[in-house]
Amino acid sequence: MPKRILWLSRHQPHGRQIERLGQIFGQIEVVQDVNPFSSAEEIKRRFEEGGYDDLVVVGPLSVLARLCELGLHPLYAQMELVTSAQEADVTVQGRSYRFDRFRRLKAVELRFEEVE
Repeated sequence: MPKRILWLSRHQPHGRQIERLGQIFGQIEVVQDVNPFSSAEEIKRRFEEGGYDDLVVVGPLSVLARLCELGLHPLYAQMELVTSAQEADVTVQGRSYRFDRFRRLKAVELRFEEVE
């Protein structure tokens, strides 16, 4: 039975990302969800209702932090900045990036100080 992975991003996974997920999990089914989300709780609900085994989320740090608090630890698709568009998997706002690896997000710490 393939591992079902929820891909929560407006951007489709790239071939190298799919290939790497297959190396990690074996047989996979990646389901992209481009619909906006309003909270980490909504993401958790979609994840559970869809019967997914894992997830990749592109979202604000505050949402990623809350997901970790809720017990979900999404995969993080680490990208590296490259100088040549030919090397890139994606170009966003004039910057070129190449997929490097997946890492599991375990926690996000947001530290603030008062502005006076």
